[in-house]
Amino acid sequence: MRSGLRLVHVWRVSALVSSTLIASLLVTLICLFERDGKRGYHVARWWMAFNLWASDVRVRVSGMEHLDPNRQYIFMSNHRSAADIVTIGWALWRFQIRFVAKRELLRVPVFGWGLRALKNIIIDRSNHVQAVRSYRIAGERIRRGISVVVFPEGTRGVGRELLPFKKGGFVLAIETGTPIAPIAVVGTAAVLPKKSLKIESGVVEVRIGQSIETQAVALKDKDRIVRAVRESIAGLLGNNLVEPRPYGLQRS
Repeated sequence: MRSGLRLVHVWRVSALVSSTLIASLLVTLICLFERDGKRGYHVARWWMAFNLWASDVRVRVSGMEHLDPNRQYIFMSNHRSAADIVTIGWALWRFQIRFVAKRELLRVPVFGWGLRALKNIIIDRSNHVQAVRSYRIAGERIRRGISVVVFPEGTRGVGRELLPFKKGGFVLAIETGTPIAPIAVVGTAAVLPKKSLKIESGVVEVRIGQSIETQAVALKDKDRIVRAVRESIAGLLGNNLVEPRPYGLQRS
């Protein structure tokens, strides 16, 4: 039994690595010929779908009725696992989304090329001037039809308690007048624990809350928006954590 499980884990990691190499190279090539990486993002979508299928992970999505597919949003989510990226990307299939990512990820061979080619928002947290410039670029991309995913905790947390929220994403939302859509991702830490390469089968949930408008909000009032988003995500998380169980893909 243990040997079988090890083979499953090897298959899943192998599928992730090989598909990431192929997708990153394709995305990099496609994005050489376009401004915003929108065609390249179609490849990224299918990379997400393939890896969920290969890992026997089902994604249950609720709250899509709160979103207008013709609008751009800044999606703000809790963060517990590297699997959050694939899970959110699958849930928001109808949107062109880019992630706010730390600069260190650019150093990952090949994957870093795709990350940059897709015009994700790269933040150097040690350089305030560069971080401000990156958020300004994010604002330009929002105006060209792209939504942005921000993990306001800034890093992966552990357990149910939310870490303190960083303010950069909120400033971006207010300055661009973009609504914030709160998201709670539940169960990804069981599928892919922090600092682990063992990908488990399971069911994860993406719960989308009512969007919060920022168009008439002054920058000095950003703390009120921070509290509103934090309370919304905490409310979406609730006390019902999803236990991992087999398999498939589902949107509801």
